[in-house]
Amino acid sequence: AWQNLQVAIPAFATDREQPTPANSNGTTALGLELARVIYNDLKSNALFKPTGPDSLPRPSFAEITAPAFNVWRGRSAEDLVQGYVKGEPDGRLTVGCYLYDVALGTELTRGGWVVPPADWRRAAHKCADAIYTRLTGEGPYFDSQLVYVAEQGPKNRRRKQLAIMDQDGANHRFLTNGQSIVLTPRLSPSQSQIVFMSYENKKPSIRIYDIGSRTTRRLVDNAS
Repeated sequence: AWQNLQVAIPAFATDREQPTPANSNGTTALGLELARVIYNDLKSNALFKPTGPDSLPRPSFAEITAPAFNVWRGRSAEDLVQGYVKGEPDGRLTVGCYLYDVALGTELTRGGWVVPPADWRRAAHKCADAIYTRLTGEGPYFDSQLVYVAEQGPKNRRRKQLAIMDQDGANHRFLTNGQSIVLTPRLSPSQSQIVFMSYENKKPSIRIYDIGSRTTRRLVDNAS
């Protein structure tokens, strides 16, 4: 019954315009970007028919918890995602997310996260996860990362680097310099560490990369 649901995702509101490192144009512009990420997450799995913020009216901050349901019924929306972003005195961001059943005029779920500016996309992914889980009953996956081995160069001088990115391809970066071969990376359940095989100086070893500190330590050597 939830497949092909018409989900409206307008821009997130803000209680007042504030500067933030997350967006050079402030929290109003960031609210639009948050909604765009959620729209792209839900659109990517082909289970819903979301309408993104660029073609929808912007709700006011007061409407986030009191939606104008008649407006959204007139747009044939079956479900409505609304939210807000607020700048905190310490520089962090508070992001709120609400999912409504438009026909019934009821709230289905809500979530809120306080994140540093650099993690604003994670807040958007968490919102998409809350929506996906509530509508499908399945586990979340939008707020996840992919670890892989990136290969470049000719076959006889192949460069293999450990790399990581968000599930939607954003925030990509290399974690190793490519001076030694790396194989079989695995991300920890907490998404804080990566274990992988390294062939430095042609000797295999198991190493752990800590994502927070961006440091690597050797766990096991195999001199055989």
